[in-house]
Amino acid sequence: MPAESQFCIRVGNGVEPPVVLLDGSEPTLFSAHLRVVDNDGEEIDNIAVCEYSKKRVQKYRVQKRSGCVYSIGSVLNYTFRVSHDTGNLMCCLSLCHSDGTFLARSYLALDQMSSLDHISLPLMNETDTIIGLINCSIIEIRGLEQPILAASPPTSGFTTPLEIGHRGCGVTQTDRELFSELPCLPENTLSSMEMAYRHGAHMVETDVAVTQDLKAVLYHDLQIELAGNTKVPISHVTSHVLESVPSERLVVTEQQKRQQLLLGQDEDVGLEELEEKSKPYPYLSHALQSLPPDLGIMLEVKANLPEKGVENVLYHGDKNVFLDVILQDLFHHVGSRNIILCSFCADTCTMLRNKQGRWPVVLITQGSTETYSDYTDPRLACLQTSINLAIAENLQGVSMFSGLLQDDPAGVVSGVKESGLQTFVWGFHCCNQEFRDTMRSNQIDGIIYDRIYEEKTLSKRKS
Repeated sequence: MPAESQFCIRVGNGVEPPVVLLDGSEPTLFSAHLRVVDNDGEEIDNIAVCEYSKKRVQKYRVQKRSGCVYSIGSVLNYTFRVSHDTGNLMCCLSLCHSDGTFLARSYLALDQMSSLDHISLPLMNETDTIIGLINCSIIEIRGLEQPILAASPPTSGFTTPLEIGHRGCGVTQTDRELFSELPCLPENTLSSMEMAYRHGAHMVETDVAVTQDLKAVLYHDLQIELAGNTKVPISHVTSHVLESVPSERLVVTEQQKRQQLLLGQDEDVGLEELEEKSKPYPYLSHALQSLPPDLGIMLEVKANLPEKGVENVLYHGDKNVFLDVILQDLFHHVGSRNIILCSFCADTCTMLRNKQGRWPVVLITQGSTETYSDYTDPRLACLQTSINLAIAENLQGVSMFSGLLQDDPAGVVSGVKESGLQTFVWGFHCCNQEFRDTMRSNQIDGIIYDRIYEEKTLSKRKS
């Protein structure tokens, strides 16, 4: 059993005031102090707090007796560790006005619970009368049974920028329908990743999710289509069901085979083997064992991240279980391969960062754009807030939507680098040679793009 758990209690989301009083007012400036007591009445004394917003960031530090000041647009994140045999915990969050006078307090019982993305707690005055609500989020991060220790950063041995094949060679089903002459094999398959490697990719970016029977598989979509056009989350089906799901993407023709050979695909690979390597839903463990060991993997961990107005939940229950499946596959099969972990979900990044110290974690952000729907987590709607979140949570870097770098690429990249973060870029602009050249001239750390076989600056590999 892991020796300890870490709890994170977040107040605020970077936009809306977290406190709403019954009289209709919304305090926008107050100090908050968290006190935690265990079953024996012993106070937990290792509480740390960080604070960030669009305008500022303060990394984790020991909580002061006076608490931490909240101002409109901020996020306060409290964290503490407890041993697994601690039992129930009682938390008291006390709020004071800016002049130090008492405002309200709220209580929360933690019983080694699973994470709660959102919870509204009653606020009480000095006579324990409810006067309002405070909105919080809670994460429990359980330690791994086999701790993963620190190692060298992923860029060792490479000259940046890293050339990263999006989902391998990254031509989606939609692209194939629009451009039937494109020779690329199905995305997120072993054949597509091997093809990217042969065309000089330093890494491939691929997506990982966990099935109902706790198998980590590589696939982008949160849902799969079963018989009768029924769509279900990939986490609700077993790996055996996935193996039997028919897919048009399995078709590999002799024409495609000839196109692969023209593009430098291994001539010793027969059609039957190519079809096998082009099947969807490959296991993460198999990919780690079969792909060339000097091909790095940027692993996007799929997570619950609903878009506004869309019900889009991948996992129900304890996130620790799903993340541990992925991390244990890496632990057992990664060898010397370079790995970068990343996610659009900020809480998933926090959990990955605190569960292990070997592989760096990168936050993916799309910022504010008309290209994609906004996510319900407003921290991801602003690039600067995402950057400050990554700094506060001690992440390795940020991976930014290419549209955010069009107007001032030099200013954006240098600004992120000055914050001590690595910079990656993804999005359809990256498929343009001129845009990639601009990114390289501005010393971006990694470019994630489709059809990497079209990049003429990379040296092809024979095998």
